[in-house]
Amino acid sequence: MQHYLRITWFGWLVMLAPAMMVQAQEASPDVINVSGSGSVAVVPDRFTVTFVLEQKGQTVTKLKEQLQHDIHQLTNFLLNDNVQQKNIQTMQIRLHPRYENGPKGRVENGFVLSREVTIEHDVLDQYSHLIDGALKRGVTRISRFELIASNPQKAYEQALINAIDDAKSKAELLAGQLGAKIGKVTQISEGHSGRIVTEGRATMMMADGASGSLPGQQHIEATVNATFTLTQ
Repeated sequence: MQHYLRITWFGWLVMLAPAMMVQAQEASPDVINVSGSGSVAVVPDRFTVTFVLEQKGQTVTKLKEQLQHDIHQLTNFLLNDNVQQKNIQTMQIRLHPRYENGPKGRVENGFVLSREVTIEHDVLDQYSHLIDGALKRGVTRISRFELIASNPQKAYEQALINAIDDAKSKAELLAGQLGAKIGKVTQISEGHSGRIVTEGRATMMMADGASGSLPGQQHIEATVNATFTLTQ
């Protein structure tokens, strides 16, 4: 009897399975997946520059003393020209062997001791004065110079809003072509974050005899992926 009941129950399940699958399919709403992009134009109002200071020689102790002297000179110069202490970052010291090419190939000849100092400043037309002054105070080379905006996060948040609006517009356009309308959002995710695109080159351009500067415009971009339900 129990064996018969098990067979009967299994038979009912087999018969009901197609109906249950149809009901599940009918319950699943139609959706549309779209991506949206947005950008916000910003004009850089600050600059950042990285100075590299190097010393070459045979004795690490002497190299360290000279490097510390140069960094002290550079820091005092920057502070006297109104660069804030919090905007001056001194990076780690790097030490590696120095090699030279000779008749017998590459040979080791002492050491190279180096350190980077990165500054950020909000007076754009001071960039040339600060760089020239730094080069006179032990800086070996400039490794990076970049124009930046003061509040990129705020601009990125607006770019996200623009990306959401773009995704919604795309969904409405596609749904309209199918004779449908979009409903509620069932899923939304952020794409790549805060990519900065520069128009041309964001460089300072000085007119002959002029003291002004012209920073290039930048665009901060955002993308989103969204899923909307479809209604008739």
